[in-house]
Amino acid sequence: MTQPTDGKNQEVTSKLRYVISSGDMDAIHGMSNYQVMTQEAQVLGFYADTGQGKGGQGGPGTGKHVLNTPGLSMEVLGRGLKVRDNGDITQLPAKIIKCKRGDVIIDCENGDITLKARNINIQANGAGNKDGQLLIDGARLVDVRGPDVKIQGEKFTCRATQECDIVTDGFMKMKSAFKIDAQKADEAFGTMSSVLEKATSLNIPKVGEKLKSIEDKVKNIDTEAIGETFGEVAGDISNVLEEQDIGAATQNIQDALSGLLGGLG
Repeated sequence: MTQPTDGKNQEVTSKLRYVISSGDMDAIHGMSNYQVMTQEAQVLGFYADTGQGKGGQGGPGTGKHVLNTPGLSMEVLGRGLKVRDNGDITQLPAKIIKCKRGDVIIDCENGDITLKARNINIQANGAGNKDGQLLIDGARLVDVRGPDVKIQGEKFTCRATQECDIVTDGFMKMKSAFKIDAQKADEAFGTMSSVLEKATSLNIPKVGEKLKSIEDKVKNIDTEAIGETFGEVAGDISNVLEEQDIGAATQNIQDALSGLLGGLG
């Protein structure tokens, strides 16, 4: 057996149902400082500095702790803490996992993760609200339910590649500074898609990409110019219906809307 790297002797104490050892070099986690192995193949161990995460620059130490059991690992905590009243959101920790550096990974290879609590808070502040990201990816279904569901943000994008349904049994309210729809107009005039492309961008932002504020996107709107422009558009559409001069009317509509959108920008 390989001798311990620190030059000290290996220690082994064998009992009927468990073995306590120190200085094991055959452990997959590195040299053991203290390791307990039971007859049920359960292992609890503390291992020497593995160098993980140092990047070749050195560090204060990366000793490892491992608990390996073929069955259930269970903790029962906080039995002596008080029961809070409804609406009391003051923190009363019964368990804290604090990572000064590094990540927390919960990996269930063939199982589910279930979180149950009075309230569940998820925060991604990105070390001072600089780069916080919350990503949810469901391979089959993402289902969000609640009597009151709110989504608030600087920019909101809803994109469906096949179908998008909005169903309500009550009032449906929408408010915007400026609204553009392109539907059958493409088939009749062939111009609205290009107008929409110039007016806005319906895309999914990349991970980590900073979003530009849309707070000042619509400003200095000339209401009289809007009225005149849409009056011209209505006239061109009427000419199409009466004279079937689709080419000229289409160009006039596109020029008018492009000029209007340029003034809004």
